[in-house]
Amino acid sequence: MATIRVLQGISGTDFSWHPGQLVDLDDEEAAKWADGHRAELVDELPPPPPVTRADSGQAEEGDPEGEGDVFDPAAHNVKDVLAYLEDASEQEAERVLEIEGNAPTPRKGITGERDAILARARARDGDQADAEKAAEASRGGGRGDVIETR
Repeated sequence: MATIRVLQGISGTDFSWHPGQLVDLDDEEAAKWADGHRAELVDELPPPPPVTRADSGQAEEGDPEGEGDVFDPAAHNVKDVLAYLEDASEQEAERVLEIEGNAPTPRKGITGERDAILARARARDGDQADAEKAAEASRGGGRGDVIETR
C-alpha cells in the first residue's frame, strides 16, 4: 500500500478526492495517480522520535522558555507536517513553513499549501481570541470584578 496526497480535485464514478486529501492505494495504482500534477506520493517512513528537553538539558533556540519540544519539519514526512500544521497557531505555522521553504529541497506538498495553511491558522487564532473575549466578559456577568450570582 502507498499513500498519495491529492493536489487537485479528482472524481470518478465511485470516488471523489479533494486537494490535500490523503488516499491509500495499492502501489501500482498510486504510481499512476502520483504524476506531480494530480497527486504526489507521501513518504511512508515513520518519523524519528523527537528530541526532548531532558535529552539536551536546555531550551532550544526559538523557545527561550523551554516550554516544549520545537517541531522540526525536516524530521517528519509530508503527512505528519501537514497534520501538525492543522492545529498550529499562525506564528508556529509561519515558523514551520519558513523552515520548509528554506530547506535544500522544499517539499511542494507543504510549501504549495502555504496560503491555505496560514489562512486556516489565522481563522483558528481568531476563533480562539473571540472565545477568550466571550469567556472574559462572562466572568462576573460583564459587570466588572464582582462575582456573578444567579
